[in-house]
Amino acid sequence: MTAVVALEHTRLRPGEIAASLAAWRDAVLPGTLDRLAPACMCPECSGDAPRRRLDRALAALPRWARSHLYALVLPLDRRFRALTTPDPHAPPDWPWWRRRGVCRGWSSPPRPGR
Repeated sequence: MTAVVALEHTRLRPGEIAASLAAWRDAVLPGTLDRLAPACMCPECSGDAPRRRLDRALAALPRWARSHLYALVLPLDRRFRALTTPDPHAPPDWPWWRRRGVCRGWSSPPRPGR
């Protein structure tokens, strides 16, 4: 916990990790499938921003503290993977959670000039 507090007081904002974890949880828990493909695709509504903040926190924490946070994130990541499928058209440099989506019949990407 001390590593999280130190990180939040130096590189993040106080409470940011808990808020990001809660937002990621809200985006992937049962009954929230509509949030996985929301009408608004801004990063906050789609779950991308909270998961990205968690990823940055995981990378910045020391190994011993990272494992504790990852133990909270991992079940949510597994649930997200269970509810989504890989998007074959997503750019490979996007983070894994952005390369997945709720498949409603993937269509071919538009061709240039059409």
